[in-house]
Amino acid sequence: MIKKIIKRGGAFVPFDSTKITNAIKKAGEAALENFSQEDAEKISKKVLEILKRKYDNKTPNVEQIQDVVEITLMAQNEEKFHLIAKAYILYREEHSRIRNTQEVIMEGYTTNLPFTENALRVVAGRYLKRDGKTGKIIESPEDMLNRVSKSLAEVEKIYNKDKDSIKKIEEEFRSILYSLEFTPAGRTITNAGSDTKLVANCIVLHIEDSMDGIFETLKDAALLQQSGSGLGFPFHLLRPAGMRTLRTKGSASGPVSFLKVYNEAFGVIKQQGRHGANMAVMSVEHPDILDFINAKRVEGEIKTFNISVGITDKFMKEVISNTNKPWICEFGGEKMKPRTIVRDQYGEVVDIKESTLTAREVFEEIVSAAWSNGEPGIVFLDEVNRKNPVPELGRIEACNPCGEQFLQDGDVCNLGSINLEKFVKNGKLDEKRLKEVTRIATRMLDNVIDISEYPVERINKVFRGNRRIGLGIMGFADLLYLLKIRYDSEEGFKMASKVMKLINEEAHLMSQELAKEKGLFPNYDLSIYKKDNIKMRNAALTTVAPTGSISMMYDVSSGVEPYFALSYYKEVMGGQKLYYTNKHLEKALKDRGIYSDELILEISKEGSLQNIKEIPKDIKDTFVVAMDISAENHIKMQAAFQKYTDNAISKTCNFPNTATKDDVMNGYILAWKLKCKGCTVYRDGSRDLQVLNLLKDSTEENKSKTKNILSKNASEKTNLCPECYSKMELKEGCATCPNCAYSYCSV
Repeated sequence: MIKKIIKRGGAFVPFDSTKITNAIKKAGEAALENFSQEDAEKISKKVLEILKRKYDNKTPNVEQIQDVVEITLMAQNEEKFHLIAKAYILYREEHSRIRNTQEVIMEGYTTNLPFTENALRVVAGRYLKRDGKTGKIIESPEDMLNRVSKSLAEVEKIYNKDKDSIKKIEEEFRSILYSLEFTPAGRTITNAGSDTKLVANCIVLHIEDSMDGIFETLKDAALLQQSGSGLGFPFHLLRPAGMRTLRTKGSASGPVSFLKVYNEAFGVIKQQGRHGANMAVMSVEHPDILDFINAKRVEGEIKTFNISVGITDKFMKEVISNTNKPWICEFGGEKMKPRTIVRDQYGEVVDIKESTLTAREVFEEIVSAAWSNGEPGIVFLDEVNRKNPVPELGRIEACNPCGEQFLQDGDVCNLGSINLEKFVKNGKLDEKRLKEVTRIATRMLDNVIDISEYPVERINKVFRGNRRIGLGIMGFADLLYLLKIRYDSEEGFKMASKVMKLINEEAHLMSQELAKEKGLFPNYDLSIYKKDNIKMRNAALTTVAPTGSISMMYDVSSGVEPYFALSYYKEVMGGQKLYYTNKHLEKALKDRGIYSDELILEISKEGSLQNIKEIPKDIKDTFVVAMDISAENHIKMQAAFQKYTDNAISKTCNFPNTATKDDVMNGYILAWKLKCKGCTVYRDGSRDLQVLNLLKDSTEENKSKTKNILSKNASEKTNLCPECYSKMELKEGCATCPNCAYSYCSV
């Protein structure tokens, strides 16, 4: 019998007859309403008999085997098998088209992993290993995941000499990556097992209040930016503008002036072709707070930083009581009112005026700026420090660029996310498998720490002392769609708490097991766990990151977010547009028999289903999107996840363009009352440039593109341009796009 076959790339692999049976069954199901496994096995058996006669002791290739399947189906006397043969031929043609597209995207490579075309563009653009000289891709997605699995499993050799045990761990790592149930963050995917040192994207650096300290931190930060890290800085540690400087007998220019210096420096550093991300935090207790709040009023200013105001409980209590007392700030024991700072064209301070603003009025300044363009966000520093797992190491003053990791000076956290879309079984949450994956993922992220290394020594010391990991989730909105649960419902909030509680508890249990196996984290004696005698491997375990690129790679919703829209495009990687129509909605409409290109076109203009009368009510209730959800319910969802998360949640509370400043203010107050650790708002259309956009551009060109995209998502059996998805007619192996002039030739 046949033992091996030749794959299209020329590799020899073991022959697996079940693949023949599965392919026949898929074709049968596509052609007929009722086609059984028994029928598929009967035809498969005949195929195997022919293969044995024709290729006994030989090694056929994939195409030769598929030819035999096709001929066997056509040779049957029953009409139904002729229909199946037709479906099988179409299946081969579609897979040929997919392979051709994959080869274009990945420069000759193909994959059997279930990545969409959009996902492969992200994989190829961000994660696949490239030749250092030519820049050409030199691995497939399977190679990439094997590289990551092997690299992280080899860490076990430090603690365990049993080769079989280490091999089993590598297989577990590979299994949850291949199944798309989990992935570590992008930096780990890119660098694990490569020549580049592994770093994480979440670091906080404090800035010493001296000229030496400011520029020493800038130097460290530049090295970290160059390595690929995202950084957070508490600028409220710097003295206010106008305060006397001892060494020069002059006066300080203030934190915002140095924020601009940092921004300029980071503007010339790129990470794999793009600028790194940073977070600037300033406490509302700092006298320069008004200067900071308005630092990004003009879109495009300080573009390498997000900014957030650090809010205290004292401040929020004064906001809510609406006292008429002026808000008093404090720096270095000196009490001062917030000031308005006037600068000249060179940034020099020319005037400082004390304000008599109340806490409520300062808060209104924050709200007004956020309403205008989404910044600043706010972070609740007192709540953060109430949950600080290593309080004796010092106060937490800032967070990473996306706001989910609050860290002490010099600390780091590597991230990874569980894909919740994969945990639906028989219409219910598969809790057993979710626990298994959580345990494997916890070990994997703990191993990332052992092979990470930073170009700044104070970072290496602190992060190895705490061994933080940030295990989170993505695909939550997909999970709810599959379970037919409305996002902004009590059932939705309960599911959020249920999922995060399970992951958090299982991760903590696994950390305790790893502590017995590999040892405690070095700063254990400074932690809250020491008091309760709970032996832990990691100071903190769970967080929810925004999962931008990795959720695009897995074709699911990001983090805890609802979908922005059910049909939209996303600008990524230097302006490239990736177009999406929700796969779960497509299936639901087809199952009801109401799917049509015209209906999808209408959805693409709206983004939402709520105003489309043809859509049944139960589908409208399930498939809600960000703009269908009130700000209050966005924040309630964030709080539902926060309750069972060690660190914080990266989430945007989306407001419609018509939202008022009072709406934003009330959202912030609710977030504080519900014990969130921060809150970011965005009013749709408040920026000229935004990442997510609806497909309702009025130009004829974009209308044409929209129709082509819809055809793609309807899975028409045509060749589609990989750039704009227009239809392309193949002519003797060559094709040219009539819309964007993209062309290829396989002759």
